[in-house]
Amino acid sequence: MDYDIAVTATILLAAIVLLASDWVRADVVAILVLALLAATGQVSTQEALSGFSNTAVISIVALLILSAGMVRSGAVQWLAIRLQRIAGGSTRRVILVSMLPPAILSGVVNIVAAVSIFIPAVLHLARENGISRSRLLIPTAFTSLAGANLTLIGAGHNLVVDSMLRDAGAAGLGFFQIMPLGLILVTVLTAYSLLFAGRLLPGHDEAALSEHEAKDDLIATYHLDERLWEIWVRPDAPIAGASLDDIAIGRRYGLSVISLLRDGRQQPVEDVGVRLESRDVLLVGGRREKAEQLCGENEGLLLAGPPQPQNPFPSSDAELIEIVVPPRSAAIGKTLRELRFRDRTGLIGVALWRRGKPQRTDARDTPLEPGDGVLLFGARARTRHFQPHPDFLWLTTPRSQDSPSETGWQAAAAALILLMVIVVAAAGWLSIAIVALAGAAAMILLNILTPQQAYAAVDWRTIALIGGMYPLGTALQNSGAVDLVARLLTEQAGPAAALWAVGLLAIVLTQPMHSAVVAVILTPMALGVAQTLGANSLPFALAIIVGASASYLLPVGHPAPLLVQEPGGYRTGDYLRFGLVPVLIVWGVIGWIIPMIWPLSVAS
Repeated sequence: MDYDIAVTATILLAAIVLLASDWVRADVVAILVLALLAATGQVSTQEALSGFSNTAVISIVALLILSAGMVRSGAVQWLAIRLQRIAGGSTRRVILVSMLPPAILSGVVNIVAAVSIFIPAVLHLARENGISRSRLLIPTAFTSLAGANLTLIGAGHNLVVDSMLRDAGAAGLGFFQIMPLGLILVTVLTAYSLLFAGRLLPGHDEAALSEHEAKDDLIATYHLDERLWEIWVRPDAPIAGASLDDIAIGRRYGLSVISLLRDGRQQPVEDVGVRLESRDVLLVGGRREKAEQLCGENEGLLLAGPPQPQNPFPSSDAELIEIVVPPRSAAIGKTLRELRFRDRTGLIGVALWRRGKPQRTDARDTPLEPGDGVLLFGARARTRHFQPHPDFLWLTTPRSQDSPSETGWQAAAAALILLMVIVVAAAGWLSIAIVALAGAAAMILLNILTPQQAYAAVDWRTIALIGGMYPLGTALQNSGAVDLVARLLTEQAGPAAALWAVGLLAIVLTQPMHSAVVAVILTPMALGVAQTLGANSLPFALAIIVGASASYLLPVGHPAPLLVQEPGGYRTGDYLRFGLVPVLIVWGVIGWIIPMIWPLSVAS
């Protein structure tokens, strides 16, 4: 028994170090954990693979598809736009609208989807009302994390804890059973933000920051005026008739062809197969020496210098937009060229924004990283119908954010599907996994999502992470580690103190680690402690759920806080300073509120 405990504990500690340090991809760590547990005999083959057939994992897959349908249909965006109007000019209403709706929405759709949709709305509200965005975005992310405690489907780790409860022979959680905790947390965090966001969060000059969203200021922000050049095609130039792809302007010279002036009309270059004609004027972005090299090596091309006037982008039928690469995006590590971005969307990658600096040369051939801003240019007909999800998220949206008219019925259909899923699951007529799968299938049948979009909506790395780590909980039980920890803890503390300790451990681990992994590791231990103490297991399970949602101190523990870091201009210290009190609030809810609603003693 001691040998099994030592092996399991070693694998667990190694996994925690690797996950917290990010030396190895989290999903790879999870698969290694699974393989090591099976190879050392800590779990059987069936137990090792049980995570991938677990109802929690299946539910998460289906719910991610449902969330994607809500976003892609325009239903969530429609809600965000209406709420902007409700906010009006009241500062208090602006703050409340930036926190409460995303929090409520996080109870039924993916947290990342809720936050990402509301980021542009919050930026717009900040600009229109002269409120610093840096005092709105972290509260938006924090209350959204708290809102995940409103329903059982609010977060993946909720479903993991529920599944482990059922596996242990206890009654599962009701759909709305945790709602009291969610309401308390959302209310208290909203009040905290109203009182202290202005004092604890940086107050950037919104007048200056808001210009980052306008076209003229995107040009200034990315310093495009320093990297834009006009190249003329001389009359009777030998190169006339060659396509841009033949010249390999991007591959060879690292230049982005942005627009083409022909016969007095300037238009975006959506296709590198377009052929040059005499007297064409190309607008390209990149280093001057690269533009000079292009003209020197291709007879008939003349570098005319920077464009005139200063704003060279046509404003009548084209515009600049900005997107961001979210954590765990499938686009990470790939270039815009490898993604065939221009071919698929008709939008031109003009520049990247990375680590606070613009990158204007080789923008199409630079592998993307999480948090990269991507500046795009294209015809309004393209930008207004562009759907960045799931590989990208809006940072600066087209000025008209209304969903295309032809998808209006789809928004209503998607909302109705989600509502039916909630009603059926809440009533207990079908399990969440079954009804969510049916809802996902309905999204595809109604063409709200294509099968390819549905598969792309699933964060398969997270699924691999949960499925791979799931047998670790089984190994902790099989080896006797759970019983050992339970005995050690119960020898020193009673049920109340043990609940405080379990909650604190969940809060600490969730700062650098995925919340589902925290649930997989701690839930068996928490249930073991409850059993050893003869206490009610439900409060201990709820402590894991609430504690694992408190990723407030670091931006890396959950994608939601990371998403607001770049647009809000935050540093890690801002999260630590503002997040300390919310962490203490969560710990207080675990230690005081949970035992008040769900007594620790088992009813006789």
